[in-house]
Amino acid sequence: MKRSSLLVRMVISIFLVFLILLALVGTFYYQSSSSVIEATIEGNSQTTISQTSHFIQSYIKKLETTSTSLTQQTDVLAYAENPSQDKVEGIQNLFLTILKADQDLKTVVLVTKSGQVISTDDSVQMKTSSDMMAEDWYQKAIHQGAKPVLTPARKSDSQWVISVTQELLDAKGANLGVLRLDISYETLEAYLNQLQLGQQGFAFIINENHEFVYHPKHTVYSSASEMEAMKPYIETGQGYTLDHQSYVSQEKIAGTDWTVLGVSSLEKLDQVRSQLMWTLLGASVTSLLACLYLVWLTLKRWIAPLRDLRETMLEIASGNQNLRAKETGAYELREVTRQFNAMLDQVDHLMADIRRQEETTRQYQLQALSSQINPHFLYNTLDTIIWMAEFQDSQRVVQVTKSLATYFRLALNQGKDLISLSDEINHVRQYLFIQKQRYGDKLEYEIEENPAFDNLVLPKLVLQPLVENALYHGIKEKDGQGHIRVSVQKQDSGLVIYIEDDGVGFQDAGDSSQSQLKRGGVGLQNVDQRLKLHFGEDYQMKIDSAPDKGTTVEIYINRIETS
Repeated sequence: MKRSSLLVRMVISIFLVFLILLALVGTFYYQSSSSVIEATIEGNSQTTISQTSHFIQSYIKKLETTSTSLTQQTDVLAYAENPSQDKVEGIQNLFLTILKADQDLKTVVLVTKSGQVISTDDSVQMKTSSDMMAEDWYQKAIHQGAKPVLTPARKSDSQWVISVTQELLDAKGANLGVLRLDISYETLEAYLNQLQLGQQGFAFIINENHEFVYHPKHTVYSSASEMEAMKPYIETGQGYTLDHQSYVSQEKIAGTDWTVLGVSSLEKLDQVRSQLMWTLLGASVTSLLACLYLVWLTLKRWIAPLRDLRETMLEIASGNQNLRAKETGAYELREVTRQFNAMLDQVDHLMADIRRQEETTRQYQLQALSSQINPHFLYNTLDTIIWMAEFQDSQRVVQVTKSLATYFRLALNQGKDLISLSDEINHVRQYLFIQKQRYGDKLEYEIEENPAFDNLVLPKLVLQPLVENALYHGIKEKDGQGHIRVSVQKQDSGLVIYIEDDGVGFQDAGDSSQSQLKRGGVGLQNVDQRLKLHFGEDYQMKIDSAPDKGTTVEIYINRIETS
């Protein structure tokens, strides 16, 4: 998968950071603005309903004053106490005068206890007193002790009205009848309909029994479904409805059992929110694009020296070691380039030092390898040959001489550091054959090769020192005959080389392999280090030794490399 450039990734990162910041700021501003708008709507709604309450209070107070004044008129009381036909015209003229003075009044009705009816409306005049006495407005009036009584909305003939009723009493407080003033909807309707409560908002009035005194939709009084639709607003009282589509404000009208409720529709709020959101979105997108463009230009110019540095690094990696980067761009980039060039110079010096050290180490290793050609072994072998010659054992002299020649030929290996496993084992075989001629029956040996690994390449002279250790530190110190076994076995993806002896073993059993490696001397450690240098992590040596039971050296090689 192709990785995006540093420029693209930096631009994307800055873009995302800026986007997140814009989102956070925009969200905060949107929420704050929405809260302010909501608070404004709530405050305006509450103020409007409060003003409406005071208006209606004044309006009702005027009507109650008119009603009380009429119930205390001497002519009205005299007629109610002693009805006389000659007084009817004067009382009707009084009522008509009141209607002319107050345009909000539609009808004035007087019903005496004796059954007489005086009304400014001829249709009402035709009704029987007994029917009117049975109506709620009449019954409520005679139970309030001559106090004005407000009634819920009702339909009088073809008009919806609200009535103020008041009982007439004589000097002793006895009932003389009831006076009723019918109030037109027009004044309330004109006032309440002009209230600023949103496009779909409205106001209505209820009494303490949740009976509707006023509602702009007159059908609400006669429709159960319409009245049911008003319940959520009544139950809300003050605040937002459950669907958060309307805000309800209410205030009780002083001196009455009426409560005015204002239902403010929130389409204006939604409209303002929508405009605010699109404004914020447009501003954010514009700012984001402008920022993205500026960041792109700035970073492109700033990163250009980095691209040059990258190209220089690639050329150096391809082999042009003498190339150096140009010190251009911002101070930080120039400093990076300067340090990079200084690092290259230092690497060159280090590489030169390493090459010198490797050459020195190689010479040391060659010297160490040469020291493996033990002069005592050569002298002992020559003494053995001389001893066999003195006994005129010419055949054995020839065999030992051939083995010695093969031994040194394989040890020298034409100056090469690496050797095949088959040759290395042959070198061990010659060594053991020669030692067998010296030690006789005390030494027995066995070599088991695996032809599959004959061509495995490894450093020369790594098995002979291990076999030599087994002979001199194991078999030689043992009483009686000793046995050495060299074998090659396949294991997983590699092989294991075993050098086993049944000699005296190490005196301290249970030591780690590393400790036993150190105890094995320079020769054993030299073998371990050279195998590590060649095979790396694919090589491991384990030593298992027990007193009087012998020692087993296991060489694990997982990577198979053949020549």
